[in-house]
Amino acid sequence: MKTIKLFLSYISLGLLMMFFSCTEEDQFYPSIESIPCEQTNVVEDPNVISDFQCQANITLDGVTAVLNPDESGVNTSRFVGEYKDPAAPWDALIVDYGSAIDLSTYNTFKIKVKAPVAGTLIAKLEGGNSPAKELNVNITNISGWVEYSFDFSDQFNKDHTKLVLFFNAGVDTDGSDVYYIDDLKWVATADPCAGVAPDLSIVNDFDCQRNQDVPEVELTANPAKSDLNNSKFVGKYVDEVGAWDAVIIEYGTSIDLSTNNVFKIKVWAPVEGTLKAKLEGGTSAGIEKDATVTKTEQWVEYSYDFSDQAMEDHTKIVLFFNAGVETDGKQVYYIDDLKFAELSDVCNGVTPDRSIINDFNCQQNTTIPGFLSTSIVENPKVGEGNPSDMVLEVTDDGTQAYDALIFESSQAFDLSTKNYFKIKVLAERAVPLLVKLEGGTTPAKEVFAAIDVVGEWAEYTVDFTDQAASDHTKLVLFFNGGQSDGTPTDKYYIDDLRFAAFDPCDGVATNMNIVNDFECQQNYEITCCVTTEIVDNPKSSGANTSSKVLKVLDNGTEAYDALVFDRGGVIDLSTKNTLKIKILSTRAVPLLTKLEGGTSPAKEIFADITVVDKWTEYTVDFSSEAGANHKKLVLFFNGGQSDGTAEDIFYIDDIKWE
Repeated sequence: MKTIKLFLSYISLGLLMMFFSCTEEDQFYPSIESIPCEQTNVVEDPNVISDFQCQANITLDGVTAVLNPDESGVNTSRFVGEYKDPAAPWDALIVDYGSAIDLSTYNTFKIKVKAPVAGTLIAKLEGGNSPAKELNVNITNISGWVEYSFDFSDQFNKDHTKLVLFFNAGVDTDGSDVYYIDDLKWVATADPCAGVAPDLSIVNDFDCQRNQDVPEVELTANPAKSDLNNSKFVGKYVDEVGAWDAVIIEYGTSIDLSTNNVFKIKVWAPVEGTLKAKLEGGTSAGIEKDATVTKTEQWVEYSYDFSDQAMEDHTKIVLFFNAGVETDGKQVYYIDDLKFAELSDVCNGVTPDRSIINDFNCQQNTTIPGFLSTSIVENPKVGEGNPSDMVLEVTDDGTQAYDALIFESSQAFDLSTKNYFKIKVLAERAVPLLVKLEGGTTPAKEVFAAIDVVGEWAEYTVDFTDQAASDHTKLVLFFNGGQSDGTPTDKYYIDDLRFAAFDPCDGVATNMNIVNDFECQQNYEITCCVTTEIVDNPKSSGANTSSKVLKVLDNGTEAYDALVFDRGGVIDLSTKNTLKIKILSTRAVPLLTKLEGGTSPAKEIFADITVVDKWTEYTVDFSSEAGANHKKLVLFFNGGQSDGTAEDIFYIDDIKWE
């Protein structure tokens, strides 16, 4: 009996000791400062922010070290951090290093979280001189510990000083949500290029295929990811002072151009200009080709056809940015995906369009039987007037009044509906152009036009509506028709010869003060976000008798769904900075107008749509933005309100600056 009593006493004593042990741990180790580290000779790891035990290297304000409430799964640590998320939507836990965080090698942030609610966890780097960078993950598992990772490897050369964490980001709470966190640390980012075989046709993509060094170009994060270029890393180049500063890529041996001989490069350019690519070195004569940069502050891929150099010997690629222009040495270019590609036949699968006589590319639907000397050549002046790569060079004997260029079709031209002849011409002289239709059984028809633009591409139109029922098979052109005051070697470049239907906008000059009239002046592109459609004017009367207007389908339950008009460049507000817009509305609602894009701060102005079921012109004064460089006009119908329907309809027209 004594033995049994003694055994029971031991059990009681053990239970009592366990009780006091747990109670003492809760009582004496409520925070990390008072928890003894059970390890000896711990070497501080600066990449660990805190594990709330032996590596508590940075004090986290608002976080208390407590016993792990759930020692299981990915976290069996004894102690963790307890963080109570305040009520405001953007309250944050801030880890302030006080100096630049070393992200050169260890640049993936990891954190273990036991969350009370589902939501978004944002990790943000800020401070220092670098632009802030934030990443987010969705918290969906609230039953246990989950480790989250944030890949900041593209910030390897930045100087952020703070790591900021937003729990349940953007959501108002009652301030009672308790998060448990642990093992906040920086680790080396996994190498995404492990096992990637070199592709020597790629010069440098600044990611996994860095096969040739590109001097003067710095590896950096992609500043403007897009569908065209969503690479993590790109090259940054600061164009130095001088007209011919260049990036020189030296192979040290002959570049293999036998198959891959089209050089391609993606460029984010700060200014318009000429981007020149040159092959040189080796035993062959240098050769250079130009591309015209017309789109700025967006990724564009440029191609240079060096197929005629397939058997040549070059050892260098030389790139001139804004070639020939004296610069201030501050223009920053971003480049990516420099490579040589195989020349492909872009015309494969293109269906012949018989209304196109000849575009000297994919629609060569007629033959040129001779008479004048002609040659398909590269466009000598690529630009807005004619962006085509290839055109026809015509050498005309200007001393002969009627020497002709003939285009012959194997079948009669269909002029039943498309009976306006169009041609683009780049001429060195202002001369008459005689256009003649002949062949078939119909009598020939001649019409004179006047080439009146010199040194630039211009499109001319000739009316052949009276030939709708004809069966002509030949188109004949007489440059300087009927005259003999030229030289034996007058040069003309022509392109895009076609028959088209009547176009009421033909010959209308572009007026960039008009944002969009949804007819002939559609100068700003609609890029986002509500549903729109150009339709017949539903109430052609009063302030608006236009034929076409824009129908806007707005979600009136969304306070800030937007209609965005993108200029594609800086909006000139220096003198014309009053916005006018005609609106036909079924409701009286607020209209929020906004200017954004560029480097100027966005500007918002509210107006009121006050007239219902009647076209009315409204005016918004943006004169305060005369010196700004905005690129987009944004309209919010029923702006800031959500009392509409999911399909509120507005009609708008004649958006312009005065």
